[in-house]
Amino acid sequence: RMNVGVQFTPLKVPPVSRSIDYGCIGLDINPSEIGYAYVDYQGNLKEQGQFKLIQGLRSEKMDAQLVEVCLKISKVAAKYGCPVVVEKLDFSQKKSQLREKGGSKYARMLSGWAYARLIELLTSILSNRGIKLHYVNPAYSSVIGCVKYQRMYGISDAVAAALVLARRGMKLSERIKPHSLTAYLDVKSRKHVWSGWNKLNKYLKKSMKSRHDYYGISNWESQV
Repeated sequence: RMNVGVQFTPLKVPPVSRSIDYGCIGLDINPSEIGYAYVDYQGNLKEQGQFKLIQGLRSEKMDAQLVEVCLKISKVAAKYGCPVVVEKLDFSQKKSQLREKGGSKYARMLSGWAYARLIELLTSILSNRGIKLHYVNPAYSSVIGCVKYQRMYGISDAVAAALVLARRGMKLSERIKPHSLTAYLDVKSRKHVWSGWNKLNKYLKKSMKSRHDYYGISNWESQV
């Protein structure tokens, strides 16, 4: 009887994605869908879309679904030769963030959502294909996407948030406009730009049932 030891030296995966300065793909990950947005070197939206997720599947079928979505994301990234940007959150933080959307149906979706598994699979699949994965702070990405980009591009809230994450990965700033609105919110120019978004976010939560009611006001400047 013999014991045989085998050692494998995996081949180094050549990098496919270029520097993030040339553009990247942002992902906004939710229980029912994943929005993606590819932005160019100037931070302009060039391609966008959504991958739907079916809830309530058995673990092996859920895994297969997540793998399929991750492979689709890797194909888009390989097409543009760019990295992917996702929000830097643990599962408990993400659940707390999404619970604001409310509703018993959404609560059931959250309870069975495999967020951590999706991030694990995405990391592995992208790494095996030479595509870099970046993490960014997701603070106010949803409200920024809603206020600045959703109407401009005619996109969903998930894609708008993904666009913000992509731009943030490229270190591009997001200032509140118009100036009349910043004056109304008493935004100080010397403070960090998130200070203004924090005030606007609180204002929308206090004044409206949903931040999407923002679009019920035809002209924000006149309202202010």
